[in-house]
Amino acid sequence: MDRSPCAGTAPLRLEELILRGRSGDRPALTELIRLYQTRMARFVIGQTADENHFEDLCQAIFVKMVLALPNLRAADRFEPWLFQIARNICRDHLRAGRGWRRLFAPLDPDCENVVGETTAVQSNEAGDLGRGLAQLPSEQRRLLELSLDSKRSHEELAAMTGTTISSVKSRLFRARENLRGILLAGNRK
Repeated sequence: MDRSPCAGTAPLRLEELILRGRSGDRPALTELIRLYQTRMARFVIGQTADENHFEDLCQAIFVKMVLALPNLRAADRFEPWLFQIARNICRDHLRAGRGWRRLFAPLDPDCENVVGETTAVQSNEAGDLGRGLAQLPSEQRRLLELSLDSKRSHEELAAMTGTTISSVKSRLFRARENLRGILLAGNRK
């Protein structure tokens, strides 16, 4: 199973980038950020429902990644580790309850265009779904959003959330049932 973040990137290539990045290789770190920036932007927007600050949050995530990468023990745990950093930063941002000042440079302009187009389509076509997700408890919302990435198996979700496969399956079922109830209640109004 190809677990690389982009089509055409072999797992060995990703592992090599991680190993080089751990030793401070700047081109490897830049490539890791490039490979994950679109997925990370989508993840952050999904976690925070905050399209105004996703660039700053993504920058904070990647800064933390660069600083902590030398401490990552196993390259095959990179993606769950990176998304745990992202979850923590998003959670801290939501807890703070205040907007971030523009502290960092924007993402690569090519990524901004892709994220902007994706966000516009999601906003137009899935407004009810987004509002329904926002009403879910945060843990259920996060798990559903993680599962929306079709490349993730139950095993990967279990590794990312630090739970068992059966726990992921039952939590996903409950989250979907809750979302279904919220959406049905919204349609009745």
